[in-house]
Amino acid sequence: MLHLIQLKTSRLEAFSFTYDFGLNIFFDDMDDLRDIIGDTEIEFWQVEGLREDTYMNVDNFKDLETAIELIMEGHFQEDLDLFQQLKNEGYVKNLEDAQEWHDENQFCEDMSDYDFGHYLMHDVSCLEIPEALQGYIDYQAYGRDAMINDFVRVGNFIYSNH
Repeated sequence: MLHLIQLKTSRLEAFSFTYDFGLNIFFDDMDDLRDIIGDTEIEFWQVEGLREDTYMNVDNFKDLETAIELIMEGHFQEDLDLFQQLKNEGYVKNLEDAQEWHDENQFCEDMSDYDFGHYLMHDVSCLEIPEALQGYIDYQAYGRDAMINDFVRVGNFIYSNH
């Protein structure tokens, strides 16, 4: 089965998950298109509510299929960009693994080194720091050191590095 993704003025982008094959079909009118594809069974896909600027550069059909599934699940451009960045930076091998890796390793949203150090000390840690000593703690250095050893920043998130 040939899956057709987007009809443009005189070009049709088509792909097949079954055969891992994609192509651009150029034509003047619908009769021309029928002459080109003949009796091939086709299926047109339209993703409702998708913003026009949604875009993802994929380099294989499995990632294309995963990207379409992510869009159908309600993920937005920011999610697609993040998952692509996770792949590009080597945290995952493909987009299929990106969502799972994100869910398993996301620690918190990105913040400054100072705020991250403060968050680790006061919200995450089991240590009770007396108020009189809190002014002596270098939260920025603590947050920065934690990012070196135990955490990574990707996009707008901080992830556990273990």
